[in-house]
Amino acid sequence: MKNPPNDILFSAPVDQWLRRLVLNHLEGRARFPLFMGLPAADYRQLMRQVLLAPAPRSAALNEQDRLMQLLQERRRRERLSLADWLGQYMITDAAPLDQLIAIASMGFNHLWQDLGLASRAELRQLMTDCFPELVAMNQHNMRWKKFFYRQQCLMESGEINCRSPSCDSCCERESCFSPDD
Repeated sequence: MKNPPNDILFSAPVDQWLRRLVLNHLEGRARFPLFMGLPAADYRQLMRQVLLAPAPRSAALNEQDRLMQLLQERRRRERLSLADWLGQYMITDAAPLDQLIAIASMGFNHLWQDLGLASRAELRQLMTDCFPELVAMNQHNMRWKKFFYRQQCLMESGEINCRSPSCDSCCERESCFSPDD
């Protein structure tokens, strides 16, 4: 399958975002495990959906993917739980964005960085387009990973220890509730 130009216009914002995340992964700007953390068949389906053919990746990028895979294996249950939670707030036909956001949330940088996006503002646009209810819930503009965990803790599911701070008494409050940059 021949890849269309990078500036191809998709009709739905979801397809634009999926294509962007796949390209970020293929070009080494995002931090995902092998196959972006998806089962191989789902990854191939995603590639067809965004009209891309798998391209050879450098040995360094493949090694990076394998390392991310190893680092995330211990957090599989947590990742699946987060993906299920995100899926409840995702617009129709946006899969596998719930999984990709959950997988990137297991990364070590800010979520926008692990997704290979240019800024936190760009991540907010992705969330607005694909998870509008979560954007409305995040009325104080908390950093997204912290927000996800905080919301799960508020649900008192007992499955995930609350990894977000007690916001009112946290010394980093300003960095969590900051304007998009």
